Amino acid sequence: MSLSLDAGAVVALVQGSRPTPYKVRIGVPTWGKEEWGRAEQALADDAWYAATLLAGGMPPEIEELFAGLGLALFPAEPRDLSMDCTCPDFAVPCKHLAAVFYVLAERFDADPFEVLALRGRDREALLANLRTRRGVPSAAAELAAPGEGTPPLAQTLDRFFAAGPALADAGRLAPALTSPGALLDQVPELPIEVRGHRVTDLLRVAYHELHGYPED
Repeated sequence: MSLSLDAGAVVALVQGSRPTPYKVRIGVPTWGKEEWGRAEQALADDAWYAATLLAGGMPPEIEELFAGLGLALFPAEPRDLSMDCTCPDFAVPCKHLAAVFYVLAERFDADPFEVLALRGRDREALLANLRTRRGVPSAAAELAAPGEGTPPLAQTLDRFFAAGPALADAGRLAPALTSPGALLDQVPELPIEVRGHRVTDLLRVAYHELHGYPED
C-alpha cells in the first residue's frame, strides 16, 4: 500500500488477509562519515565514474569499486539486514516482507541512486559532494555567484546572440561546393541490385536530380 525509503530503513504498509495492513520494516546499516568520505573520493578521482554519476547515470561497476574499499553496497551477512513485520507469521522473511523486497527491487531498478540513499547518501548530497571534490561548480552556484566583471544577463540581452568579430561579415562565408554524389563515394557498396542496376548508381542519379545537377 505504501513504501518509504530513508537512510538505513525501508518502511512499508502491506495489505494482508486482515483488515488492518501490516507494517513492515527493513533495516540496513548506513555508512559513516569516514566510509562515505573514502567512497566519494574514489568516485571523484575516477573521471569516468564521476562523469557518469553527474550525468544522472549509475556505473554498472560501482559495486566493485566499493568492494575494493571494503564497503559492501548490499548486505553481505545476516547481521547486516534486519527484518520485521507485524503479521503473526513465524517465518522470516514472511510473505509480506517478500512483497516489500520485490517492490524495493523494482524501485532500485528504476532509480539505482536509491540504493545509495539507503546507505546514507541521497542523490543530491552525493552529486554535490562529487562536484566539490572535483572542483566543479553547480549550476545554482554559477547563477548565484557570477564571475567577477561579468554583467547580468538582463543587461546583455541586446547583444547576447550577436556574432563576434570573426563572423561580422557573414556574406563572405559560404560552404564549400561538393558533388551531390560525394556521400555515395564514402559508403560501402550495397550487395544488392534493383532490376540489374546497382543501388549506388540509382541513388547517384536521384541525388543529382534533387540538387539540380545534370547527370554526367
